[in-house]
Amino acid sequence: MARIKKLPKFVKLVKPEKPVKNKFDVKAFAEVAAKAAALPKDLGTFIESIEDGEGITSYFWNATQPGYVGWRWSVTVSQIDPSSEPTLCEVVLIAGEDSLAAPKWVPWSERLADYQALQAELEKQAALDAEEETEEDLTVADSEQSEDAQK
Repeated sequence: MARIKKLPKFVKLVKPEKPVKNKFDVKAFAEVAAKAAALPKDLGTFIESIEDGEGITSYFWNATQPGYVGWRWSVTVSQIDPSSEPTLCEVVLIAGEDSLAAPKWVPWSERLADYQALQAELEKQAALDAEEETEEDLTVADSEQSEDAQK
């Protein structure tokens, strides 16, 4: 059976009279995490913080990396209550509203079908062009023959 350890006499369990305000600077904690993920020179100005739910907040900074115009560094932090230590959930570089992002992914089967349809259309157009060219050649040859016959 486990023995219960008694606390030393000098330890007093006292509830605080005032509610504890945020003991930790969560924004500074998030900024340190963002600087650890990005190079310090690639982390721009603070944009905003958004409460995602109970005790979860996301903090956003501009990304100043070349080629990432409009992108943001996002740090999501969880803190159960103001007196508890914050926990880092994630640090990501995400696209903003004005950022250049890759187009929506299209499955290979759809891209292949579009490519095959385009190739078939180009072949039809090439056949029509060749047919028109042949008709023009025949028309020119017929007119030359008729001119020769008239001479």
